[in-house]
Amino acid sequence: MFVIYYTIKKEDLNYGNHVGNERALLFFQWAREEFLRHNNLSETNIGDGSGFIQVEATVQYKKQLFLNQKIEVRITKIEIKGLKIIFEHEIYNGQDLAITGTATVLAYNYEEQKVKKVPANFKEIVEKYLV
Repeated sequence: MFVIYYTIKKEDLNYGNHVGNERALLFFQWAREEFLRHNNLSETNIGDGSGFIQVEATVQYKKQLFLNQKIEVRITKIEIKGLKIIFEHEIYNGQDLAITGTATVLAYNYEEQKVKKVPANFKEIVEKYLV
């Protein structure tokens, strides 16, 4: 559906000399940010005065990732369920699936400090990727 490419850097490694657990969430976020930029949006502007606020995230580790490995961070699916927007992610090193996970966000108006309906223009953008 959407992919970014990244090379593992020293700052991505933990004491075990492999990618730290917090980095997967960061890689997922970078993919979402790039997806939004690609569609002339941002995490603070997805339409109708709303941005994103994350309410849940999951990460499942399949394989370790190491320094200088080139990875693909994919958004494999975006599902809109009521007020929730659920991003499904996968991280690959070559053909090997290394990490999977999800991020659940809501449309949120930061000025009003309120959850909002998912903007129609955002729904339209997501539908284009489903074709």
